[in-house]
Amino acid sequence: MKHESIVVVYDSGQAIAEEIADKLGAETISVQSVNSRQIENSQSLVLAVEFQTDGLLTPHWQYAYLALSEVDLSGKNIAVYVAQGSKQNNGTLAKELCDRLREKGARIISDQLYAGTSGRNLENWICAISPNL
Repeated sequence: MKHESIVVVYDSGQAIAEEIADKLGAETISVQSVNSRQIENSQSLVLAVEFQTDGLLTPHWQYAYLALSEVDLSGKNIAVYVAQGSKQNNGTLAKELCDRLREKGARIISDQLYAGTSGRNLENWICAISPNL
């Protein structure tokens, strides 16, 4: 059964987003179609963000960030999975993104997980975040 209160937002990483959503009983929404109302109506968000090689959020995620900026995130639990971009290149930017979301009232519930990080896997990360969503 899907819980509408948990939403996994993704761009090109649909397969990973669906895996996360299946394990959490959540809904998936493409970053290309997410809107302020969907964000407001969710209790928790898992953001599968993507960074470009120049370190900026991809254009779709830049748009989504604007939608997130329009909403009061107070009381919302957010976990960030970096689906594209490495910790070496984007660790500071991912932290800054989380800091900006905190400023809007969000509760960041986990360290960011970077796709392909050795020693950490998606299954363990999902188990770690699930009690807080």
